[in-house]
Amino acid sequence: MPLRETLPMTASQLGLIVEDAASEIYIFSVTDFAFLLVNRGARENLGYTFEELRNLTPWDLKPELSEAQFREKVRPLLESDSGDLVFETVHQRKDGSLYDVSVHLQLLRQDDGRIFFAAIRDITHENKLKQALVQRGEELEQALASREVLLQEVNHRVKNSLQVVTALLQLHAREVKDDNLKAALLDARNRIAVVASIHQRLYMNGEHSLVDVAEFLEELVTATIRSLSIQDKISTKLDLQHGISLGIDRAVPLALVVAELLTNSLKYAFAEKEKGTVGIDLNSDDSAITVRIYDDGMGFAQAEPVSSQAGLGTKIIRALSKQIRATLSEKSGQDGTEVTLVMPLT
Repeated sequence: MPLRETLPMTASQLGLIVEDAASEIYIFSVTDFAFLLVNRGARENLGYTFEELRNLTPWDLKPELSEAQFREKVRPLLESDSGDLVFETVHQRKDGSLYDVSVHLQLLRQDDGRIFFAAIRDITHENKLKQALVQRGEELEQALASREVLLQEVNHRVKNSLQVVTALLQLHAREVKDDNLKAALLDARNRIAVVASIHQRLYMNGEHSLVDVAEFLEELVTATIRSLSIQDKISTKLDLQHGISLGIDRAVPLALVVAELLTNSLKYAFAEKEKGTVGIDLNSDDSAITVRIYDDGMGFAQAEPVSSQAGLGTKIIRALSKQIRATLSEKSGQDGTEVTLVMPLT
């Protein structure tokens, strides 16, 4: 900022203007740095009379700055005859107490030369608020870190417990002779494995409350086909939009519904075909997530549609779809079957 090119103004004239200013105002000499004017706000905050301040200099009020340091700080203003200077420091009152200040220092021209004009703002309260915010931020970071550790441990324990249950169901399925009971145990194992896989993903990816839908659907397709031992018979087509995340409270029901629909296709759509294809499409807009599960199997002409079945799988699909407020639509023909699930985001 250039040296003020206004009409010359005496210190007394300037004093009449700034006496009642909200900021602390100091006018002092550019030669001996003696105070020429100190307004009421500054005098009251410092506890000095103006007569007492006449015998002081700016560095007498600033315990953090020596005379040499203060002179060096203002030297660029004097040499360039332009610009202004803004810095923060501490002022000391007459009683010895300290308060934080923000200093805005300028050069002004008066009728007999130049003077320093300093507008100073008490920022003690602001700094206390900043310190409190910093401290609060650190406390929140510590609390968040503790929460992350807790969530990681919870997911780890849930995953391990579910894996134990899955293993027990697998062992029971191997022991039983009744084919219907064996199938029911294996279905239960697969359903628990779906939930366990989501907790495994939560535990592994470091994001302990959100799941990437595309990633777990891709894993789900592979795991389901492997569990039915039909890898050589079935090919897959996946068109999955990445970057769609869900909390565990919605991810688990969605995964179970998709797993049931996928299992239904793999079990019944290809009874009369040696090979086939199943696919999953995933996309999202601002209002909903859409998942389409389809196959090129026999269709509803030979296989009963999902909506009219009465088994446990259908009950799970209906109950969990209702839980996540999803709608299901089915379409079937000679070229296969597709089921579309639409789940609102909010």
